[in-house]
Amino acid sequence: MSTFQKKLQQDRSNEKTSNAGLKWDSEDDKYLLENAKNGTDIKEIALALKRTEGSIKTRIIINILSMIGNDRNKLSNMCSEYNVTEDDVSIYEQKKEQREQKRLGRPSYQYEKKNSFPSSETAEMLEGLSHLNQKMDSLMEKMNDVLKKMK
Repeated sequence: MSTFQKKLQQDRSNEKTSNAGLKWDSEDDKYLLENAKNGTDIKEIALALKRTEGSIKTRIIINILSMIGNDRNKLSNMCSEYNVTEDDVSIYEQKKEQREQKRLGRPSYQYEKKNSFPSSETAEMLEGLSHLNQKMDSLMEKMNDVLKKMK
């Protein structure tokens, strides 16, 4: 389990952040934007929506970027209106780009660089595939036997 998954599991088990990582619905977005615009503290919004403070700020930024589209001239005003900084937006965009570059740079199968052995999750998957392959071979032999008997 990744660090992110562990943190998410921990957040979801906490009643105050039990919606962490779940899909946002339009009502939550509406509540978020109205309250951010009215100057409600991010902590209060997070408690009301049962999400983390970081996810609240990130969602505000995502909404701002969606609203301005390609018109970066509106960014400063939107940031002021929703109580986030242009630096917050820049940091979000940098991190998003880093994640994308990391994602594109990864092979489809991932082994830990420190260790030549596959992770325990990968090893379990490989073992399961091997077992499945043996079952398929056995079925093919039985089908061939049936076909021979039919001739």
